[in-house]
Amino acid sequence: MPPPTASSGAVVDVDVTTKPRTIYALSDVHGGYDRFAALLAGAGVTRGIPERPDAMAWAAADAVLVVAGDLIDKGPQPIEVIDALRALEASAAAAGGRVVVLLGNHEAEFFVNPTNKKADGSDGFDRELDALHVEPSRVASGEEPRGAWLLARPFAARVGRWFFAHGGSTHGRTLAELDALLRAELVAHPTFDSPEIVGDASILEERDWYADPAVAPANARALGVAHIVFGHDPNALGARGVIAVAQNASLFRIDCGMSPNVNDSDGCVLRVRHEGKLDVADELRANGASREIFRE
Repeated sequence: MPPPTASSGAVVDVDVTTKPRTIYALSDVHGGYDRFAALLAGAGVTRGIPERPDAMAWAAADAVLVVAGDLIDKGPQPIEVIDALRALEASAAAAGGRVVVLLGNHEAEFFVNPTNKKADGSDGFDRELDALHVEPSRVASGEEPRGAWLLARPFAARVGRWFFAHGGSTHGRTLAELDALLRAELVAHPTFDSPEIVGDASILEERDWYADPAVAPANARALGVAHIVFGHDPNALGARGVIAVAQNASLFRIDCGMSPNVNDSDGCVLRVRHEGKLDVADELRANGASREIFRE
């Protein structure tokens, strides 16, 4: 059976233009639950750090939070990250906000093969599943509730004039074309084993697709946005451990290497707020520090 997004939509479109809402985004948590919880609390997205991950509560009014994939592997607490986001998704909806969690390549690769070398490594997702006596195959198939939730995650989101996807490469497709393509691929490849999903030139896997400076602006125009935000590669566009902005702010890289097993930083949140008709982007840290990185 095809995953839910084959029918419900592989790409999400969130309208924040008629009612401007603050946007928050981060990526590549990779099992770093403690840092993730501290980061969201420090950014004012959640009501402090909960006693249990499944008690994480929303504090950001009608804002939108986008988490751009790679919740699992490379870190010790991927299940805690998933449980926290499931709770936060419900809490945000009840408060008028929205949480959009996107797929990363690690999730898609897990669906293809739940015992792949990343998931089955010493810091992989399977280690925590094993400790809970949960078969990885039951998660990947959606028989287990966390797996069912993961399978329902979209690939990308347009939020006003900002587009989010784990790897970011769209090959000049419009939003409708991208959604139709990914839905069709999920029907043809329900275990995600499609070159459009896990291939080297896919939306989740491709690196350095922006090397030609004409590509990102053209992709953004086709998508109807001004900015493309992605994770996946902590080396992309600039120094590791911070949010990188490049090519006249058409590109934002938000993978800051926050997992303790990567340890480039304790994490960063991108916040997009509105000053009149202007979009202003800040980098937020868990300690409350903020740095303005873009003003339109």
